[in-house]
Amino acid sequence: MSDRHPIIANGELYAQPVNKPIGGGPKMLPHEYEEAKARTLADLSALEASFSDDKEVFMEEKIICLRLEPKFEAKSYVPTSIISAIPGGKIVGGRKYKLPSDEDEVYAKLYFVKTTANGVSKLKSALENGTNDSVEQWRNQLRALYSIDLLSDDEKVMGFENDWSAGSVEFVLHPLPGYTDDKIRRFVQISGIDEASIRVKTYDDGITFISANCSQAQIQSVKRFNALRAIHPLEMIDISTVRSIAGSSLPQKSASKRRPSVKVGVFDGGADPKIPILQGYVSEIDATGADEHPALVQHGSGVCSAILYGSLAGKSSKDTLDCPMVSIDCYRVLPLDDHKDIELYEAIDTIENIVPSQLDTRLFNLSIGPRGAIVDDSISRFSYALDQLTYNVPEGVPNPLFVVAVGNDGELPADLNRIQAPADMVNGLGIGAYTFDANRDKVPATYSCVGPGREGGKTKPDLVDFGGDQSYPFIIPSLDHKTLSATAGTSFAAPMVTGKIGKMMAMSKSVTPHLGRALLIHHADDNQSFPTNVQGFGFCKEHINDVLECGDKCVTVMYQGKILPTQYLSLPVFAPRINEMSGIVEISWTVALVVSPNANDPDAYTNNCIEDVFYPHSMKFNFAKTGETTRTINLLEGLALAKELIENGYKKSALPVSHSAKTSWDESDLRVTELKWDTVIRKAVRMRSNSLFDPTLILHAMGRNGFESKPLSYNVIVTINAPKYKGNLYDAVLQTYRNLSPIEIRAESRIVV
Repeated sequence: MSDRHPIIANGELYAQPVNKPIGGGPKMLPHEYEEAKARTLADLSALEASFSDDKEVFMEEKIICLRLEPKFEAKSYVPTSIISAIPGGKIVGGRKYKLPSDEDEVYAKLYFVKTTANGVSKLKSALENGTNDSVEQWRNQLRALYSIDLLSDDEKVMGFENDWSAGSVEFVLHPLPGYTDDKIRRFVQISGIDEASIRVKTYDDGITFISANCSQAQIQSVKRFNALRAIHPLEMIDISTVRSIAGSSLPQKSASKRRPSVKVGVFDGGADPKIPILQGYVSEIDATGADEHPALVQHGSGVCSAILYGSLAGKSSKDTLDCPMVSIDCYRVLPLDDHKDIELYEAIDTIENIVPSQLDTRLFNLSIGPRGAIVDDSISRFSYALDQLTYNVPEGVPNPLFVVAVGNDGELPADLNRIQAPADMVNGLGIGAYTFDANRDKVPATYSCVGPGREGGKTKPDLVDFGGDQSYPFIIPSLDHKTLSATAGTSFAAPMVTGKIGKMMAMSKSVTPHLGRALLIHHADDNQSFPTNVQGFGFCKEHINDVLECGDKCVTVMYQGKILPTQYLSLPVFAPRINEMSGIVEISWTVALVVSPNANDPDAYTNNCIEDVFYPHSMKFNFAKTGETTRTINLLEGLALAKELIENGYKKSALPVSHSAKTSWDESDLRVTELKWDTVIRKAVRMRSNSLFDPTLILHAMGRNGFESKPLSYNVIVTINAPKYKGNLYDAVLQTYRNLSPIEIRAESRIVV
């Protein structure tokens, strides 16, 4: 009998809500109230003076900065009480700022607040009159304030090299509802950029993106505009070089003439559906009025081939390829009608129109994008658009998944080699490339762009897959319909992952695109020889069966559901009688979310998150008493002792003892160590089996920026590996928990319908 079984679904049927006390404690405030009050009054006087000089160009509504002291990033420190004293004052975004320091770089949080000259005057009067001196929240927020001022010119300009003189640039303007048209007119006047040459997109939340070709002089002019938040450069898209292989021959296509039911969308430079191995599986949809370009069609055809077959290395006319499990709609969005549109605004417009209208296509591949490393304090329109498209779906419709190549500038100097938009999106997969060394071992490709990603998705790339190099090229079909061509790049690593998720969806109806995302990350091979910023969560599995199957003593369970912010939800780790066994047990889990993005605040880009805590033993509790050493008691063995402690004034903890409790409650530390507010969590613990009893994973959902009451969808994968389990753990789980069921895995011969 085989020891391989389908992974198990429906774990969410055993989820239970939990009442959990709030931890943490008050933070020491950095300033005394009277000192903070005097400093703020001086700031407001300087601010009023700046409104009348000509250093900055203002509109009637002005953007000021409320800068907090370091370590005050948590949403509980948002200066709401101060802002409420400003008539019409409103937070319109935020970001990090760098404090002046001669030592290590120190960053803290700032909030952009919309106001008027009168609003600043009213706040100043409230301070002078002592109106709120007795209000504790007012006093505490003022004591946590570093300064109130304006964003400096240089803080608006980011990502430019010293010798940059002219090129394509993306500008980001603050939301000013009711003044959008005037804001854009003033931008054109101040910058001196020809209005007919700019491309503009304003989103419902008010943020405006403008792309244009401009000079250094124009940047120097427009950075004085108070409504301007950020400026960053972008470069022309880069298509991987393709070279034909002399004497090669195209392999044969499967004899099947039926089209697979699972459909993948590809946004690229087009494809040639008449290439024999693509015929019947790929449809090209012309989404641009510009004429085709052979290099772009070759690129798109290679991407489609990679989704269907992977690399064609080692194949010839004597070989017959396996029947593809997906079909492809390839939307030709390149070249653009406007050849100056380096930021691809025209293509983004097309994608924003197509994705919501194609509800039968929920998996998309993007191996295109403008060059240029991401910068932390600014979001590109491309990334924001894809994150919004992923989140905003009709009720009951699965969220789409975008699989995006991270870019091929990995060999540039540090910072310039960082991943490129839109691979920094937090709701999708950013894919890097690996190749092989002389020993045929997998190694990250040197050209593959590196992480970290931005706040909300700090682990980037998410995964690496085969992209090839000069020694081990990625093989694709040629446009002559007869031969093969060699190439390399993350453009082809990304469709390798897209094809695997599509294949999983075809093999099991239980797998949605984002559950497939979680499964691939969960099972990725993390090679400790390489840093996280080049491999992300690891090397993607080559074979889908390694993801969709588990063993007698290594069992994988899937959980899918919704959780409300502030809610605690307990997910059981199914391990019957595990405490009766011997040996080491490894429990690993992965959580993948789809969240609302917030382009107004790159430092708080994700509006939702989940915190996870593992509880290995449901009957071990802490008993605490002031002035006494905390005692940990296993109630299965020490019930009498627990009663005695309670009689002597000890209090039992509300929840069992957790594993790896947080060592810090500072928001900044939690973001670094726990990846708080990220959309993906992957962790593992190793423990002796006798220290486990009904283990659970408790999820805590959180929201911010107005999303404190909106439910959050989660996808969770949990694997328990108990090599010395007596008997069959897989069977024991299914026999003990009758509502669980193995996923149905369809044979490949049944997939083409």
